[in-house]
Amino acid sequence: MPVKRLALLGLCGWALFRFVIAPPAEVVATAIAEHHPLPEAAPLLTVADPPRQVDIETAPRRLPVDGLGVEVVPRATFELTARVLSSRAYRLGRDARLSPLDLALGWGPMAEEGVIEALEIAQRHRWYYWRSESRPPIPARAIARHSSNIHMLAGNEPTMAALKRLEAGDRVTLRGHLVDIEGDDWTWRTSMRRTDTGQGACEIMLVDSLSVH
Repeated sequence: MPVKRLALLGLCGWALFRFVIAPPAEVVATAIAEHHPLPEAAPLLTVADPPRQVDIETAPRRLPVDGLGVEVVPRATFELTARVLSSRAYRLGRDARLSPLDLALGWGPMAEEGVIEALEIAQRHRWYYWRSESRPPIPARAIARHSSNIHMLAGNEPTMAALKRLEAGDRVTLRGHLVDIEGDDWTWRTSMRRTDTGQGACEIMLVDSLSVH
């Protein structure tokens, strides 16, 4: 069989699995907000503000996710207002059953138009990357401290639909929790700091609500 035909068949098989056979992501419905509510009286954040995180100091309640064989372990309440730098959907792997979407988000200087336009931003393999043709508009350390690639889990159907509609350039406020995911033979841990980079630096956020400004 000619190589081109084999390549075409392989591509068709991959597309069939990715878009038809691969199971869709599921809403991660838990009682997390009842056990660890977000602060109600806190002022609304702007894109100039850093994310607001309140760590859960007590032993967290492990919350099972029906039908997925994993538990959600809440680590902190978490909310931020940020610019969407990039959005990337995923369909393959058990992580995608819980988190079908990564958002690269920027706040502070990384929400400024001039800074964003001077950078090339991309996502792949559940990471976020940036590069600049010349000297970056702000120091690399400032870029790392004011942006993040966040794995998004939806706590309800409206949130799932709203997450999938987000596009680069949107200003969005997200409210929810940073969580770890634990299964019998699998653990996925969230970052708890905005200063880390590389492996393990992404946050895992279970989103209760979002609004686009």
